[in-house]
Formats: sequence, C-alpha cells, structure tokens
Amino acid sequence: MDPLMRLQPFIPLHSNETTLSFAGRLAAAHTGQSLTRLLADMRINTEHFVLGRPDAISAFAEIAGVGADELLNATMRGILGGVEFRSERFHGAFLSRATDKFCPCCLAEDGDRQDWRQRLLWCFAPVHQCPRHGIRLARLAAPARTLQEGLSHLNLPSDDAATKFLPRYLSWLQSRLDCGSAVDTPWLASQSIQQVLDASLMLGTALTYALNVRAKTLTAEEQEAAIEHGFIIYSRGAEHVTAAFDTIRATSKARAVQAGPLAYYGRLFEWLDRQCNDRDPGPIRDLLRDHIIKHDVIDVGQVVLGQEATERRFHSVQSLSEALRVERRRMSRLLQKLGKVPVGASDAEAGLLRFEANEITTLLMDFETAIPMVEVADYIGASLFQMQTLYAEGMIFPIVPRKARGAVRQVVFARRSLDAFLAKLSELPLAESENGLDLHPISYVCQRGAGTTIEVLSAILAGKLPAFRKPGKHGLAAVVLSPSEALACRTV
Repeated sequence: MDPLMRLQPFIPLHSNETTLSFAGRLAAAHTGQSLTRLLADMRINTEHFVLGRPDAISAFAEIAGVGADELLNATMRGILGGVEFRSERFHGAFLSRATDKFCPCCLAEDGDRQDWRQRLLWCFAPVHQCPRHGIRLARLAAPARTLQEGLSHLNLPSDDAATKFLPRYLSWLQSRLDCGSAVDTPWLASQSIQQVLDASLMLGTALTYALNVRAKTLTAEEQEAAIEHGFIIYSRGAEHVTAAFDTIRATSKARAVQAGPLAYYGRLFEWLDRQCNDRDPGPIRDLLRDHIIKHDVIDVGQVVLGQEATERRFHSVQSLSEALRVERRRMSRLLQKLGKVPVGASDAEAGLLRFEANEITTLLMDFETAIPMVEVADYIGASLFQMQTLYAEGMIFPIVPRKARGAVRQVVFARRSLDAFLAKLSELPLAESENGLDLHPISYVCQRGAGTTIEVLSAILAGKLPAFRKPGKHGLAAVVLSPSEALACRTV
C-alpha cells in the first residue's frame, strides 16, 4: 500500500472511541487481518503506534483521512510510569491502553464484528457498568489491542441484566470525556480525572466500610459503591471533604495516648503518606494534613504528609510533660488544678486531651521562668512574714492555685505575675521630692496602728493613701509613707 494514498472507502473516527479501536476497525475493513498487517502496509512502526507516539499517530491519521489532532485526542500514550491522555497523567492500573472490558449491548448496536468500537469510558478502572444500557461490563479472557483481536463472538445479556443504579461519578466522567473540564465546578476543574476518582474511592472506602479496609480488595460492586459515596461528598468541595474527615476521625476506635494519624484515618492516611510518592493525589492531601495538624499534637519540624509543620497548634499532657520536664502524671494533676483537665480524669483520659498551643504557651513560660516560694520574699523586696501574708491573702499567687484540689510538691510563682505586682509599686513617686514628710516603711506604719500590711498596701494600690519609693531600695522594701496619713486614712 502506498503510504501517500489515503484509505478508501473512508471510515470516520467516532468521538467516543480509542485510537486503537479506530485502527482495529480499519484493519478489519481493509485487510481482514490484525492491526499489525495494516500498520506494516502503511510503513508505520507497530510498537510506536501502540505506545501512542505522536509521529506514528499523525502518520496514521494522514493515511486514514482524519485530523491528527482529533486522533491524538483519542490516544492513550504509554509513558514511563503510566499513561498520558489529553495532557493528564494516569497510573497504568487506572487507565488501560489495552482492551479488557466492553458492553455487549453497545457492540450489538455497532453492528458487525468489524464495526465494534472500544469506548474511551471503558478504559477507566473505576468504570464497571455501561451508562447507556445500565448493565455490567463484560471482560475479555485476556487484554488485547482491539476488540477484533480479543473477542471472537458476542453473547448478549438477558433482559433483566440492567441495574437500577447509575452512579453519579459515571455520568460526571462521561461528561468530562465529552466536554472536558468546562462542565465542572472550579473545584473539580482544577483536578485531573484520576485525582478526583482516586480521592473519591479512598474517602468512600473509609466511610462505607472501615478504616483498615484496602480499596483494592473490594469487589467491583463494592468499589463502585465506595467511589459513589466518596464522589457525592468530594465533588461538593473542600468544606465537605473536611467534614468527612471529622466523621472518619470520630468513628475511629483509636483511644491510645500515642495514637497517630494512621490510627485515626487508616488506609486513607496510608495512601496519601506512602503510596502517592510517584504522583500528585490532588488537594485531598493538603486538606488531610491541615485536619491532622488541627486535631493532633504536632511539633514544629515534624513531617506530616510530606511537609514539615512550621508551628505547633496543640499540646498534650505528654508534650507538656516533655517540654517542662515534669513527670506526666504530676503534669496531669497540675493541669487539673489549673482547670485544664477535668478533676478525677484518669491518666488515659487526660492523655487524650488537646490544649491550644497559644493559650498554653503562657503556662509553659511561667513554668520555665518560675520562682520557688523560698525566693519570692527577696524577689519582691519583702520580709518573710510580709510575703507569707501577701500569699495568704491572694495579693501574690502561685502558678497552681493554692486552694485547688490536689497536692503539689513544690509551690512556684510565675515571674510574670510577680513582675506585674512590682510594676504597680514602681509607679509610686520617688520620696526625694517629699523631704518635708515623715516617711517610714509599711512595717513601721503597721506597728503604729495604721492596720495590717494587706490593709495598708491595698489602700496604697487603690490610690487612697499617698506613698512613695525610697531610692536604693527594691520592691516592697522601697515603699514608704506617712504614719499620720495612714492613721487618718484608716479612721475615714
């Protein structure tokens, strides 16, 4: 056959068939033999054509009399690690270049054996039934290049073979093949076919069956049900996917303190964490990562689904125990006294609680810079008796409330709270400008009947009693005032 001559009679390419299907029909019509014979006559390398190389496809289109772009649009090109179809990359197990399944009713409508067409839709692994006739797709005994090579005769199904259920994802896939992503919402249009259907399968499997069920072990009918369940949710957008994660996490049986994402999200997490390294699974990975960081205790620098966490959002009793170097059960008791853990909670129950990192950071800093009780008097410039009085009356208070339920081995005070107390005293004017007044320390004034330390100090801080700061002194020891004014204030 002269490669410069076009085939006669002309046979058109159908918009819903594969390139190999079209070539198989031409081979049957013009040679009555296999595809290899036709390609040899055209002087086109068979391997290059079957792999979908553009030069071989374009040469075939020229001889067949069809547009090269039109035929390339129907070509599934074999590439390293998978298949390329319409500028999308697919895993080889997801999109089959070979003919392996078909709808008997569709082939019967095609007519004679030489007119049988392999539909593009049938090449996708998630497709298990014909949307036109509602019957299960039949399978070839072994995959073949064309229906003509792989199927010798046709057995039509019985009248009751049609199913009552047509999955929505199947209608979506058919529309995507017919019209491209123009029919999609922006959410779906931004994703490839495999990204949408793989995510739907994994999400649906977790919701329909169990977290430890492998999608590959499901039957065709079970996979179809799982994809449909997942697709109904996934197609609605990111918010619905996140809500599904909430459901998955809530139904997880993980209760151990050390339970991680695998325990809470099962095979869905495993798929995104370990099985998608050779391809981009789409936005579902980012959504699940955000969900994990939102709910789990993740430290800065910890890798979650391929990315390092840049901030800590939560702490647990265990992580606080490690950060503060406080034994975990003691930390649980401390948090109970602070009202962060329910009183009486078991060690296991406390271990499952999560604390907002921003809120608990203050507690961390307070513990890291804490001042033991034996050093408080010197820190605030008070006598031991004055410090004990301020502590007893609540004018200075420890990190863990002194009257809270439970025992604490060592009473410590937050430097932050003591500094706030000292800051109030530092606002008093210097005594140098009041040389004409008879000024004395608070202890002296109290001994002269002006009241208790708490009464005098409370009046000073409330602005009811004038007081000053003596240069060279610190904290409470620097406070001086007039005994006569103190006595007068008390009698008011």
